[in-house]
Amino acid sequence: MTLQAPLSELFTRSKFMILDFAHIPVDTKPEENIQLFFEECEHQGRNPRLPENRQQFNNSMLTSTGMRYLVSQYGEDRSAMLVGSQIAREGRTLHMGIDIFSKNLENVYAPCDGEIVRTGFEDEAHSYGHYIILKPSEDIGVLFFFGHLSKELPALGSVHAGDQIATLGDYHNNENGGWSRHLHLQCIRSLPAEGQTPIGYASKTSFEEQRGNFPNPFDYFPQWHVL
Repeated sequence: MTLQAPLSELFTRSKFMILDFAHIPVDTKPEENIQLFFEECEHQGRNPRLPENRQQFNNSMLTSTGMRYLVSQYGEDRSAMLVGSQIAREGRTLHMGIDIFSKNLENVYAPCDGEIVRTGFEDEAHSYGHYIILKPSEDIGVLFFFGHLSKELPALGSVHAGDQIATLGDYHNNENGGWSRHLHLQCIRSLPAEGQTPIGYASKTSFEEQRGNFPNPFDYFPQWHVL
């Protein structure tokens, strides 16, 4: 099965944004170095983890690079992003999906024919907010989980590749869980129990086990060219 892009121009106008401070190359341009942005915010007495401040950095980097999306890497250590959170206190800092950041509240499209088997909403701060689970019509071994969406969710049932199924949510009123504008894309092997969602982070000791449950999305989108 050839999967389509879940966001317009995603395969052609994407750039990696490294969120693991320990792996930011020394020659990274200042406007693309989120660690420098964090340090500047903290020097000014601003919290760089607030969604409006993160959005400021994302917008600046998107403008300077001419890209439409900034894409995280699978299995990335998000320790710096999660300081002070319950997730960090539990030692779960390795991200089990990929995040796709944008300036605008982009439309989300079905990457394949399939069925919307679940929609839902988590109202806690720093949660998934509104989300969708899509089961492909062809058995490819995974379902697709889309998080941080707007409240306008689709009905359960069949969809076709390329159908609009959602729009990205905003951080106002915790619509998207309280994050800068982005899509959380995660591959899951099975449907979670009713009322539950897949874990978004693993610990360093559990990562190898959990990657079997939540494989790398890039493996399913081989045509994705990220600069």
